[in-house]
Amino acid sequence: MSIRHAGPRLLLSAILIGLAAPAFAQEAASSSVPQPTGRVFDQYVSPEAQAVLDRMTTYLRGLESFTIEATGTRDEVVAYGYKIQNNESATLSVQRPNRLRAEVRGDLRDWTFVYDGSKVAMHSGDDDAFTTAPVTANLGQLVGRLLNAGVELPLIDVLYQAFTGTLIEAVRGGILVGESTIDGSKCDQLAFRQANIDWQLWVEQGARALPRKIVITTRYAVGDPQFQAVMRWNLQPKFDANTFVFTPPQGAREIPFREAAALQEGNE
Repeated sequence: MSIRHAGPRLLLSAILIGLAAPAFAQEAASSSVPQPTGRVFDQYVSPEAQAVLDRMTTYLRGLESFTIEATGTRDEVVAYGYKIQNNESATLSVQRPNRLRAEVRGDLRDWTFVYDGSKVAMHSGDDDAFTTAPVTANLGQLVGRLLNAGVELPLIDVLYQAFTGTLIEAVRGGILVGESTIDGSKCDQLAFRQANIDWQLWVEQGARALPRKIVITTRYAVGDPQFQAVMRWNLQPKFDANTFVFTPPQGAREIPFREAAALQEGNE
């Protein structure tokens, strides 16, 4: 789910995994608000929480290539407010300055996204359909254009933070909860509030300031549905010649990409 573009409902029908929902009102935290006591927070991001995010941003921006394997669950609210939990996994491969591959497999979706430096390709296994669009951009520019075009990627928040560092631009409040352990690694647990969502982030302590887990709760929606994912990183990946090449599956039908113009230069 994209924290930057999160909102009151989950995108279950998008062509790519929506770690996001529609845009909400952009409200930045105010440093003039007095510091709260305990774990009550609103209109305030604590210096401790900001320091962890800054450390993570600095580290992510220094990575030239990496892969992330994420396993998670997504709540689906059905009739009478009953919640069904769906499982999914995502793999993200990144090579700066302009190579990206994302794949998602799960109970609700089967999607692939590839950027080879000259075009993007998206395939929905659920519909056995694909689409392509020409685009020339570095990964920071591409992520911004994809968000503007309404195209969502797995772990888009991680990419956006790595390239721009504006993860909390709409945050109303945030704190450092304390220390926790994810997959054997000690992490700082952060908690934040926005207009319509609450989210938590676990950032690895020590030299590798990597985000290791995320939980997003959509408030004001029936059942307060949640998305959560645990991330496992490889900082020395070995990519082969086909990693960033898209080959349509045999028999898949091609459909036009309606937002292709939004990916061109000048549509940041």
